[in-house]
Amino acid sequence: MNTAATSPHPAHIAGPRTGGDLKLPIAGAACAVALMIVGALLAGRRDEILPMTYGRRRGSEAGRSVNGTAVLADLFRRAGNRVTTLSRFSPKVDQFETIVWVPNDFKPPSKERREWLEAWLRRGSGRTVVYVGRDYNAAIDYWERIVPHTPAAQADEALHRQAEARAEWEAARSKMPTKEYARWFTARRDEKPRKVDTLSGPWADGIDPKQTEIHLEGRLAIPTKSDLNSKDEPPLRFEPLLASGRDALVTRITNETGHKEDWNGGRVIVVTNGSLVLNYPLVNHEHRKLANKLVSECSAGGKVIFIESGPDGPPILKKEPTGGFPTAMELLKVWPLNAILLHLTVLGIVLCLSRSPIFGRPRELPAESPTDFGKHVAALGKLLARSQDRNYAHARLVQYRQTAERRSGRSHLKNK
Repeated sequence: MNTAATSPHPAHIAGPRTGGDLKLPIAGAACAVALMIVGALLAGRRDEILPMTYGRRRGSEAGRSVNGTAVLADLFRRAGNRVTTLSRFSPKVDQFETIVWVPNDFKPPSKERREWLEAWLRRGSGRTVVYVGRDYNAAIDYWERIVPHTPAAQADEALHRQAEARAEWEAARSKMPTKEYARWFTARRDEKPRKVDTLSGPWADGIDPKQTEIHLEGRLAIPTKSDLNSKDEPPLRFEPLLASGRDALVTRITNETGHKEDWNGGRVIVVTNGSLVLNYPLVNHEHRKLANKLVSECSAGGKVIFIESGPDGPPILKKEPTGGFPTAMELLKVWPLNAILLHLTVLGIVLCLSRSPIFGRPRELPAESPTDFGKHVAALGKLLARSQDRNYAHARLVQYRQTAERRSGRSHLKNK
């Protein structure tokens, strides 16, 4: 008997470890590492745009925008107010005590919208309208602070983005009227830009003007007699809450004359621009103090609504829109949603049918026998196939046949 044929070869049973079998895993690992390196490089070089959405608090980009109002809304919420957002003037606004309007419009509010807001003040008691002028862009202040600290490799790009922000701002600001009377204020565009370094008025207490970063370009000035469009126009009372020299930064407007046009203890607060209340300016500690004074001026623990509007202003509706989210049947009439939903419906039906139970009398399937010798033979055949060694497999079969014949006695009979 050949001892080489009968000796066990556990290494062959497990399969030979050849270099060819490792090529595919090594190639896959190398590709994965290469993809991770490329992804890291692309992430480092990714061109991230500075979010500059103006006057909004909803949405991921608005919350991160330097010109957003999410931080101001959070200050109102921390003071115990309930904050909501709308993009229209409608009867639903009567449920609130304070309106904060930060329009993305360089033009003053139209007469129609001013009259609607004053009528809203008369319909309640002690209500407040906060109007914030548009003549400000926080992105310019952001780049002015970032550029001096930018690494040399990125300095040119930072300067380029700063110049772009300034150019876009100047182009948009050109739409602002040179001078326009708007009852609550007189908008003046061509004033000397300056940075505020002195403060006066009731809100100036406890504020360090040297630490503020309030910028003035246009002005929302208190109207003079020469600005009035009509001699019969009901007079308003103007009280500067925060000023710098002759420039009013925050003005409180009331109308308590004993006439039917009275605002029932209500007020309009005009903030000259967003350098006091937008997201990026509120990083400044002194600006947060001023913002808290604005919050304290409004009804504490009430309902506050932020009005978001674009260049055309918020629409005025006499009744609330009845349309809500479309139903499934309405979506089936809209292309291409109807085609997509139809295919998804068919796919869902097929999936339900594939997972549905089989009805009828349950019966047990025959259990697998642990003593089935055929399974042992099949498993051994798979092991021999994995060895990929034909001679070795043939030697094992010969060895098995010799052993089986010896035990059965046939080999002894043959030798006789």
